[in-house]
Amino acid sequence: MRSLLTMLGIIIGISSVISIVSIGDSMKGVMDDLYKDFGENRAVLYVGNIENFRTTDFFYYDDLKLLKERFKEKLSYICPTESLRSDVSVNRNTIKLSMEFIDSGYEKVQQVKMLYGRMINNNDIDRKSKVIVLEQNAALKLFGKDNVVGNTIRVKIDNSMEELLIVGIYKNEQSPLLTLMQGQSMYEDSYIPFTMPYSSNYGYYGLDIFVDDKYSISFTGDEIINYIAKLKNRTTENYIYYTVEEEQTQVNSVVTGLSVAVAAIAAISLLVGGIGIMNIMLVSVTERTREIGIKKALGARTKDVLFQFLIESATLSSIGGIVGTITGIGLVMIGGSFISIPIVVNPGSIILAVAFAMVIGIFFGYYPAKKAANSDPIEALRYE
Repeated sequence: MRSLLTMLGIIIGISSVISIVSIGDSMKGVMDDLYKDFGENRAVLYVGNIENFRTTDFFYYDDLKLLKERFKEKLSYICPTESLRSDVSVNRNTIKLSMEFIDSGYEKVQQVKMLYGRMINNNDIDRKSKVIVLEQNAALKLFGKDNVVGNTIRVKIDNSMEELLIVGIYKNEQSPLLTLMQGQSMYEDSYIPFTMPYSSNYGYYGLDIFVDDKYSISFTGDEIINYIAKLKNRTTENYIYYTVEEEQTQVNSVVTGLSVAVAAIAAISLLVGGIGIMNIMLVSVTERTREIGIKKALGARTKDVLFQFLIESATLSSIGGIVGTITGIGLVMIGGSFISIPIVVNPGSIILAVAFAMVIGIFFGYYPAKKAANSDPIEALRYE
């Protein structure tokens, strides 16, 4: 029982460190998957802070055509980053609808699972067609069924009601973690042609850009900014180019930093466990003084006694490390099953944790072992 209680500090410390490191690695893996789905080669170009701002500093339809022509080999997709919101009613069913502006080819750069109908195409863009692609939940809430291709809905665009034809239904396969992070949105999703709501003279604040995998997203961004700056008679500092890769790096840095900080705090319990091992070994040496004297009288060398107690302390800490590792992995697995995320357990962290536990045992067990090894056999035999 005394040994078990001694190991408890090591068990708690190791399980805490394993759990925290595994949670951090799992979160990084989940965030990497989310950004991969969002688009690793994706970037946003938008207007920065400009003194003496002009309306021509915005992005117009003609600017888009020029960018497509100038960078047709390097850009997989480019479209204004704009959306509209409107209340939509069908019979007595009402929802709040978010309509994202997209260009043709959006499904080639983003994973869109179409259930019925089609996505926005070139004809919709060129003709400014009054069409819409609804997310499955929006269709179910409005019509009570999902296959509603060919039906129409009325939405508010620029202070006027427009009737849009539903040409497609898609399913939003968003991960549970992303849903948890974003919270429950009151708006349902949909897509509309970016040319439909406004005239060609409408200026957009930002552009959604996908760079072809064969080209550097950063270098291409520099080229685009230089081109836009010359086109608008501005400096490159007036426009901001921000990549998803940069945001992913920042998020991973924050997650790693938090994991390391919390793991370091949890590792303090290992020191407490080490002090417990030193305490139990000092008691053990005292209780076994006569035994040590008999061994040395029968020919046991100083290093034999030293190794005996070092092995004992290392064994205590190693068993605690193994039990703590199993406990930590179990806790992480249970937690991951509740929030439905894939758990990543780094074998390196397990080996490091158990090795560290052994080092703790040897380090804190050295003084009691040294004390036992250096004891005078005559005095030890006289003990009690």
